Amino acid sequence: MSMVKRYIPLFLMIVFLIPLAAPASFQQGYDLYKKGKYYEAEKILLREKELTPGNLDIYAVLGWCYLNTGRYKNALDISVEGLKLADSDTRFLTTMGRSYLEMKRYSDALSYLERSVSLNPDYAYNYYYLGRTYAEQGKLILAQAAYSAAIELKNDRYIFFKYRAEVYERMADYNAAEDDYKKALILKPNDPRLKEALIRVIGKQTEEGIVPD
Repeated sequence: MSMVKRYIPLFLMIVFLIPLAAPASFQQGYDLYKKGKYYEAEKILLREKELTPGNLDIYAVLGWCYLNTGRYKNALDISVEGLKLADSDTRFLTTMGRSYLEMKRYSDALSYLERSVSLNPDYAYNYYYLGRTYAEQGKLILAQAAYSAAIELKNDRYIFFKYRAEVYERMADYNAAEDDYKKALILKPNDPRLKEALIRVIGKQTEEGIVPD
């Protein structure tokens, strides 16, 4: 028996006993993203993008990875790629609005966020990002209305109450600010900044002779 024939059965045994390593998948990248491992997720997702360039989820999660690591130009670029495949996918519109917000390009942020709201009016975070954009522009009444819309849709997010409280405080409506800081603290009771803010607005009411509730 030749040496080649002798080793063929051994080779087949090794192949079947030791499975080949499975390639990385979108789900692995998404799981890493949810764990906050954005750069590790990015590597897998970019590889997946080459293999399945029509998977919109890949573009969306890559955009979130870039947002969470402060790479707003990358977030814009990947979202533009996504919009070329699906021009009404609000995930890309929202990511672009958020990126422009962080870049302080508020008119551009509003353009994309308002379009996203028109296509998906039930997504609370769109109103939250709109509120932040309006607040940055000093449009406090519009900011308050946007945060209120977010809270109407989803009232279990402390950050919505926190930001609306800040707007009320800037508007010198300290009683309303106090109420919202309290609601935020119920949802996030150990946040020292919320406690400080609550003490601050109660103090302002006392200074003005207003008796807190």
